[in-house]
Amino acid sequence: MAQPLINLHNHSTWSDGHYSPEQLVRMGIVSGLTHLGISDHYYTAKLVAEGTYVDIDELEAYVADLGHIAEVYAGQIHVLAGIEVDWSPRAEGVLSALWPVIDQLDYVLFEYVESEQWAGYSLEDLLAVLPLIHIPVGLAHNNLSENFAPSRTPGELVSVLQEHQIFVELSTNPLTLYYRDTDPYSLRLWGSLVESQVRFSIGSDTHGLIDHVANVRDAHRFLEERGALDRLITAWWDPSQRVWSDRQR
Repeated sequence: MAQPLINLHNHSTWSDGHYSPEQLVRMGIVSGLTHLGISDHYYTAKLVAEGTYVDIDELEAYVADLGHIAEVYAGQIHVLAGIEVDWSPRAEGVLSALWPVIDQLDYVLFEYVESEQWAGYSLEDLLAVLPLIHIPVGLAHNNLSENFAPSRTPGELVSVLQEHQIFVELSTNPLTLYYRDTDPYSLRLWGSLVESQVRFSIGSDTHGLIDHVANVRDAHRFLEERGALDRLITAWWDPSQRVWSDRQR
């Protein structure tokens, strides 16, 4: 089986991206990706003025559109349907409507978890809704050192992520390139992460520059150098148990 080359954080014209899902997929094929995920924004007040988000009444059409594209390009690339949730009061009032229908997606990214800067809800709040979600759940472009150092040791954080099957995204966007941080907390954290069973995703947070779709190789190298490339979330997921398996899809 070919080594996965994934980018599961891309925004399309369904939210605030500049390119259609099909344009992103075609760039993914040209870039040699094995898996490309579209993860447009679910409703968030930060995008209300532009109206550039997937609202609850658009979710079914969004999934159907991405499913059709996945069928068209099957055999060339795996296309996955994700969504990014603003885990903060900016999505207050619409989150509860998402849980009954969220399982039709392939995965969900939660941004701003525990972020004081972005008024993010806590990790404990996220754990409270996990029983309602049966697809893979991950932390998007999270500054783990800044957000969690005040409350948890690296080992404590890794233990929670592993116990609750929450994956960590390595964001290659220059503004959120946190996996390359060299502060003491980050170094200890990544030491603990690679020794754990925590899973990883990789994403460029593509919005306005389609070339960003290809910007994932450094993160793959980072994991490969640490012997953790086999823990990408392309591994099989058992939704009934919310656990990972070694079986590949």
